[in-house]
Amino acid sequence: MRFGFHVFMVDPAEFLDLARTADASGWDSIQVADAPFFPEVTSEPYPYTPDGKRFWPLDTPVLDPWVAITAMAVVTERIRFLPSVLRLAIRQPLLEAKALCSVAAVSHDRVALGVGLAWMPEEFKWLGVDKKTRGARQNEAIQVIRLLLGGGMVEFHGTYYDFDRLIMAPVPKKKIPIYVGGSSRPALQRAARYGDGWIGIVHTIDETKGMVAELAALRREFGREREPFDVMLHCPDAVTVDDVRRLEDLGVTDLQIAPWTLPSVLGELGVSSMALQPPLAVKQEALERYAADVIAKCS
Repeated sequence: MRFGFHVFMVDPAEFLDLARTADASGWDSIQVADAPFFPEVTSEPYPYTPDGKRFWPLDTPVLDPWVAITAMAVVTERIRFLPSVLRLAIRQPLLEAKALCSVAAVSHDRVALGVGLAWMPEEFKWLGVDKKTRGARQNEAIQVIRLLLGGGMVEFHGTYYDFDRLIMAPVPKKKIPIYVGGSSRPALQRAARYGDGWIGIVHTIDETKGMVAELAALRREFGREREPFDVMLHCPDAVTVDDVRRLEDLGVTDLQIAPWTLPSVLGELGVSSMALQPPLAVKQEALERYAADVIAKCS
């Protein structure tokens, strides 16, 4: 099992110190958010909360993911990074491939790509992209990026992206995995068909069992059952080392957890909401404590 955490809602001024601490204490990955902007009002509800409301303040600072990853990569040695998830359906894949290749060069290939569908109609409208084609557009974009990562002179002729022979350099020296996010049936199909892994959001151990089984069935359907495939998710009821091993037995490869949001840490601080970010020193201590209590025992 590998362990990582997300820095959404964390002050970007703390990113470098957290990355150094995580790198030194045995963490495997850091995920960063992608959000070009937040409309004051959205025409559709947020799909991942019961009431459809966004759970973060709209002025929450969100760095461009490639900038954030580059900054953390240059002050670390072994930990890897990924956007979780890049809203690929509203982005141009040629430019995103260039950014990814550049970050891979700077980080010595300590990067992965997590992709997902943007959900806000305003993002598509204001960026001039048809929301109705977002699924098919993302399928092609994944293929374009994977093609470009392979290096050499390439061309692509699809429905949404079309270009003649070109070359992009530098390209990564080793394979950069592409992980597909989302819990819907089409998202799972996309992960099984095009991805090197799947990124879940929040799922219990019981829910995870069903998700992993469905992904396995879909991978067999697409003839990819023999290929390596990572499963990354946050599982709130995976608290103990035994819980982590249960997930590992199910096929989970990467557990995502921000240890400073655990009830034990919040209880010490006298707060009950993960939205209330503790001081940097508390976060660093939580990273080190979790690494000693859980990560070291699961390695």
